[in-house]
Amino acid sequence: MRLHSERSACSGECGGPTLVLLHGWGLGSDVWAPLLEPLQPHFEILRFDLPGLGRSAEFPTPYRLESVAAAVLEQVPESAIWLGWSLGGLVAAEAARQAPHRVRGLVTVASNPCFVARADWPCAMAPEVFDDFVARLDADPARTLGSFAMLQTQGALGARASLRLLKTLIASLEPSALAPALQLLAEDRRETLAQLELPMLHVFGAEDRLVPAAIVERLGAQLPHASLRCYEGAGHLPFHSHADRFCEDLRQFAGGLR
Repeated sequence: MRLHSERSACSGECGGPTLVLLHGWGLGSDVWAPLLEPLQPHFEILRFDLPGLGRSAEFPTPYRLESVAAAVLEQVPESAIWLGWSLGGLVAAEAARQAPHRVRGLVTVASNPCFVARADWPCAMAPEVFDDFVARLDADPARTLGSFAMLQTQGALGARASLRLLKTLIASLEPSALAPALQLLAEDRRETLAQLELPMLHVFGAEDRLVPAAIVERLGAQLPHASLRCYEGAGHLPFHSHADRFCEDLRQFAGGLR
């Protein structure tokens, strides 16, 4: 299975690893476009459209996180930094589990290893809310995607600009695997993250309506060696609302790997 990808050459004096960018559910790799200019002086960038999302029409059956991560791994050079937003964070973590020697560092943004709440993991979406979202997606995909875009930007600084970007991207895509990809968010992947022994940076938004900020304390206790950031005024897209700070945190993280 060949995934659609876009490679952006480093425009500066680069001797560091490739930066792999993985988007979230319902979107494609163009969500990263605003970050290319500030990051290209420091990284060679490789953006992917995940299977059945964006411009990667083909997808595995059954649609499993293991298969998705393996498909990306086939097209990524060794010793890359993997950066995943939301669902993309789960994919990046699974890739690191499958091939730890090939992942130099892991960065996740607004990504919950367990997106749906459990008795021992309350910092997540209530199960009934997730089930309702699944039902609404089945009944009216277009309206559900629009509502999802609003939820991701609600309460955040620069919400209008972020919402405009998301709506433009949604309108330009014809994803073929919305429903099966959504089910990946119902999985509990906490153990995957806990087992990883590599440098990690996890970024969250204090106003995120999908991933509660309380996760920072929980993850901090479980991942004592990881770096965690929570941006005040950020929603589910901290890399968009707080682009300058995010790019600086990413550069510092990458610099510590060299």
